[in-house]
Amino acid sequence: MSKYKCKECGCEEFISKPMQYDIFEHREGKLVFIKSETIEDTLELFCRECTEKLLFDSNDIVG
Repeated sequence: MSKYKCKECGCEEFISKPMQYDIFEHREGKLVFIKSETIEDTLELFCRECTEKLLFDSNDIVG
């Protein structure tokens, strides 16, 4: 059995709440990526299928 599986629908894929945005700048007719900025310090994950909030151990986040 998977350690992280949605208790509501059984899905094993999770998405984060939008908490980051990318900054682009116009230069010579192009949009140039400058940097990403985080809005919040806390990572929240939700089931990709039904949006149920996932309770997880932050030590299990890889990458």
